[in-house]
Amino acid sequence: MKTLPLCKPLISNYPQHAFYLSIISENKECQPWIYSNYTNLFLSELPNNEFFLDFFVQTPEHHFNPWFKDSQRLHRDLILKSIPDLISFIKDQINSNYYILTHVDEYFIPNTNSYNNDRYTHAVMVFGYDDSTREFQLAGFFNDRIYSQTTVSYDEFKKAFEECHIYDDYLNFTHLLKINPEYHNGKIYNFSISYFAECMENYYTSFNEMKNFQSFYTPELYSDRTFGLNIYKKLTAFLALNLSEKLNLETRFLYTLKEHKKFMNLKINYIEQEGHYYFPDVFKNNYLQVEKETTILLNQFLKCLITQKDININKLIDKLNSLYQLEKEALELILADFTKQGIIKSQYSIPIAD
Repeated sequence: MKTLPLCKPLISNYPQHAFYLSIISENKECQPWIYSNYTNLFLSELPNNEFFLDFFVQTPEHHFNPWFKDSQRLHRDLILKSIPDLISFIKDQINSNYYILTHVDEYFIPNTNSYNNDRYTHAVMVFGYDDSTREFQLAGFFNDRIYSQTTVSYDEFKKAFEECHIYDDYLNFTHLLKINPEYHNGKIYNFSISYFAECMENYYTSFNEMKNFQSFYTPELYSDRTFGLNIYKKLTAFLALNLSEKLNLETRFLYTLKEHKKFMNLKINYIEQEGHYYFPDVFKNNYLQVEKETTILLNQFLKCLITQKDININKLIDKLNSLYQLEKEALELILADFTKQGIIKSQYSIPIAD
């Protein structure tokens, strides 16, 4: 029997954040990196008048993440063809302190909405095992799609892995994650207030973050992406379309908005506690209000879904417009203060605070 440590992740709107952050969120050495990231948001326009909203951040699947330096990525075909005993393989990895992030068919996973009901391929992370019960410990988005933990028998997990439907290439990969708290040969990752200020400015100006990753991407190929405050305009446009065409409305974007505002306030607290910078009270109060209003909006929306009452899209649009204005004013205030303190030299027209 062995169980690797997990904690409550600082962000849990999607697997690509929740899994990694549930490993490193409480690690003091990792926190300067965590709070240096997860500032900007992006919105991708999808076919059939749908969209995807998320944090724009480096992840181990696509970029270099310093805290999983010793991790590995294996293709399904390699595992299925070259590893005769999947259960023993997973136990061996856990014994070597690797978390196993993979994709399974939740039809075979208890405590999921799809168990014995629907065939649904989704990500899970194995972080422990118990030979006395012949069960693996899993983290994932189980009942009600909330990040949580459950157990699954060895046999059910094996079947769920072997029989999952692969409809996109990223589902082929199993990640063996091992935390590397020493970063680069013992060098420390330092939080930078100037970098934070730059990220806040990028969020305010809706800067195309793909331009910062031209060694990975051609920015023009991602013209479907909208960043920063401009996402509010896209969201209200999508909601107006929903109103006119009676489309189904996805709730996940409201969870993501709430997670973003919650994390920004956690970041503000962290920066002050570590003595990097002390924010004007009016800015902190405004951002707390932004989080509060976003939470109210999400709860009202969920209540409508539970009671089956019609959702007033116009009120939702008005609320988002108010949130946009409140957050915009808060950002202008802090960027003006950053400029006044000489932390950034803004190239944009932002009024300087007295």
